[in-house]
Amino acid sequence: RMNGLDSVDDVYRTVFDASYLVLGLGDVYLGAPVAVPLDPRHRLVTTKYNPARTWTPENAVGIGGAYLCIYGMEGPGGYQFVGRTTQVWNHRHPLPAPGFDPEHPWLLRFFDRIHWYPVSSEELLDMRADVAAGRGDSTKIVDGEFSLAAHQRFLDEHAGDIAARRETMEIARAEERERWSVQGEFAARAAGVSVADGGASENADDEERVA
Repeated sequence: RMNGLDSVDDVYRTVFDASYLVLGLGDVYLGAPVAVPLDPRHRLVTTKYNPARTWTPENAVGIGGAYLCIYGMEGPGGYQFVGRTTQVWNHRHPLPAPGFDPEHPWLLRFFDRIHWYPVSSEELLDMRADVAAGRGDSTKIVDGEFSLAAHQRFLDEHAGDIAARRETMEIARAEERERWSVQGEFAARAAGVSVADGGASENADDEERVA
């Protein structure tokens, strides 16, 4: 709803179509990347959980704001989940692992581009086991080049469609915020509602609505 999409399938299709550019490392733990889609039409925006989760599984993929992150280890977190993947941190370092630089335990580098492809839960478990054992090729790494001039030409060529998509997303977010206001979300926070006087049920409703 926040991005003007009609279904969960549209969310996944957008994620799989996107090319994510890594702009930072260590967002949460252990070289976790902060990445944003190169095509503005793929830049899904969502809220973070507040309060954050006390537990997030290792190798979870989430979006907070407009940024995508991969959690390198178990821990707290507030990004909205969009999937799961293989390891981005080599727990066996300095022993080798497929796709990892032998000199570093983290998988990704600044300005790497991430493309996702779907697998079944069973395939993912096998891939993770292979990485943990130092074998397999679940992460396909190829050399590439990023040209800022070429990217600007792409933005110019699709400027009209990009602007229309952004407008749709902005309208959707405004409508979602209005729904929250009607439901009393902001009034409850302004009044300082605590768990003892109904805050727990309101938080549960909020989590169910956003998930």
